[in-house]
Amino acid sequence: MKISHFECFTVSHALEPRTGPSIAYSSSHAYVLVKLTADDGTVGWGETYSWPGILATVTDLCTALLAEEGSLRTLLQWVRTTGGGLAGGGMAGSALALALEDVWARQHHVSVAVALGGPLRTDVRAYAASGGYIEGVHPRDTWADELARALDLGFTAIKWRIGRYPIAEEAALLDKMRSDTPAEVLFLADGNAAYTFKEAVRMGRILADLGFSWYEEPMEQRGAYVGYDRLAAMLDIELAGGEALATPTDARHLFERSAVDIVQPDPVIIGGATAALGVADLAACYGIRMTPHTSNSGIGISAGLQVLACVPDATRGQSVPEPMLEYGIDDSPWRRMLLMTPHEVVAGRVAIPTGPGFGVEIDEQHVRAVAVAQ
Repeated sequence: MKISHFECFTVSHALEPRTGPSIAYSSSHAYVLVKLTADDGTVGWGETYSWPGILATVTDLCTALLAEEGSLRTLLQWVRTTGGGLAGGGMAGSALALALEDVWARQHHVSVAVALGGPLRTDVRAYAASGGYIEGVHPRDTWADELARALDLGFTAIKWRIGRYPIAEEAALLDKMRSDTPAEVLFLADGNAAYTFKEAVRMGRILADLGFSWYEEPMEQRGAYVGYDRLAAMLDIELAGGEALATPTDARHLFERSAVDIVQPDPVIIGGATAALGVADLAACYGIRMTPHTSNSGIGISAGLQVLACVPDATRGQSVPEPMLEYGIDDSPWRRMLLMTPHEVVAGRVAIPTGPGFGVEIDEQHVRAVAVAQ
C-alpha cells in the first residue's frame, strides 16, 4: 500500500450552553478528520479528538507517510513508532491508523471486520451515553427528561455522567430514576475522574445497591490509572476503564494489576481498530470483558462497530454480557452528518455495516462545507 495524497479537516460544533461531565464543561464537540488517498485512488478516512496541536501533528505524520510504502501492518507499525515520538502522536497516529485500515479493507473489497479476521456478530446492543451536565442547571431538572428521551429513541441501556454534585444528592436522583425504570433497562455510571478514593468507594457501593451494571472511571486516569486496583478490590460492581489507554501494552499493565473488570479502549486514541481488537484478545486471556469507548462521532462509532463485530467473549459461558456500543444522545451533529447513511438504533441495537472499509461513506461535500481548518 502506498499513500499518494492526504487532506486534514477540523470540524467543530459549538455547545450553547456549555455541557460536560463531572469535572469540566465543554464549549464544543470538535474532531480532526484525515482523508488518505492511495496511489490506486482508494480513499480511507480516520479521525481523532481535536486537542491543541493535534491538527499540526496529524499533518506532519501524513506528510512523512507519503514517503512510506508497505503492507498494512508495516505502515501501522511505522505510524506507532513515528507518532510515539511526537507530542500528541498517539491520538494523531490513531487517526492515520484508522484511515489506513479503511483504505486497505476497501482495496480488498471487504469490511474492516473481515480484515481483522471475520465478524462474530452482526449487530450489537447500544447504550445511550448521556451528554452530562448543563452549565447552570441542576440534574434534577435534566436527568428525567434525558431518561425519557433515551427510552423514546429505543435504547435499553443508559450511561449517566455523575460526580459533579454531592453524592447524597445524586444518589437520591439515581435511586428515583432506577425505581421508575423497567428492570430490563441497564443503568451504567461514568464518574469521569470526579472522586477521591474514599468517595469512589462510597459511590460505587451505592451504585451496586441500586443495581447499576458498571461504574466507569470514577478517579483520575492519568498516571496509568493509579489506585484502580485498590478500588476494584473493594467493590462488587464491575469497574470499567481504559478509554485513555494509548497502547495495548498500557492495557496489559491494567490487567496484570487487576485494575478493571471491563476495559474500554478507544480506537481513535489507542491506535486504530487493529490495536483495539488486540486489547480485546488480550483481555479475554485475563477473563476481562472489553467494550470499546467511542468518540461520539460518525467515523469513531463506525470503527467501534467493526471492532465490536470481532470482540471475543470473555469466557465460553452463555451468561457473559455481550459487548455494547457507546452512542451519545447529546447535542452533536457529527454522529450523523458526517455519514451519507447514519447508523440507526432499532429496538436498542445497531447493525454492524458489512460494506467495504468501515462500511460507511463519508459525506465529503458536507465535511468541506463545515470544516473550520484544512
